[in-house]
Amino acid sequence: MKKFLAVIFLIILLTLSPASLAKNISGLERRFEQTRVYNTKDKLKVMKAVANTLQDSDFIVEEFEPDLGFIRAQKLYKQRYINKGRLAGQSMLWAMATSYAVFTWGSTAAYMYSPTRKIADELHEKNSIIDTNVIVENFGKNKVKVRLVLVQKITQNAEGFSYTKSSTLRAIRINEPKVYEEFFAQLEEKL
Repeated sequence: MKKFLAVIFLIILLTLSPASLAKNISGLERRFEQTRVYNTKDKLKVMKAVANTLQDSDFIVEEFEPDLGFIRAQKLYKQRYINKGRLAGQSMLWAMATSYAVFTWGSTAAYMYSPTRKIADELHEKNSIIDTNVIVENFGKNKVKVRLVLVQKITQNAEGFSYTKSSTLRAIRINEPKVYEEFFAQLEEKL
């Protein structure tokens, strides 16, 4: 019996743990993917082109500091993200409350309410925010360097409300080279 329970426990752990299939790259390689150098000395023109490119991609520019060469923008959208660990835990609580309600002939059925709401909240779409920071700086005499960093933040819906009381569940740095290549290709069209 103990071996059977150990096998079940191991299967649950393996299904709940995220498999990391992402390619490990060094910080220098990541910086190379996120950075481009342009042959112009007009830093403000490049910053305006970056802001226009971000706005064309449905980002909302929140900060624009031409003296510092800093632009911060965000994009909000809905995404289905299910935390399997939280879902399994709430499902176990729901199952225990249900079995307890059966054995007490329904007098404790109210205990099923909280896990039911939390399961429903976990299955709803969550707000996802892509936060971007762009640094534009002079590089040499007649060049401007642009570095773009993208971070995806998945927020937790608090009891069914998407915009109030939401906190970040997970923050993921976007390291896909294709995303950066597309952004810089759009930027080069505007320069």
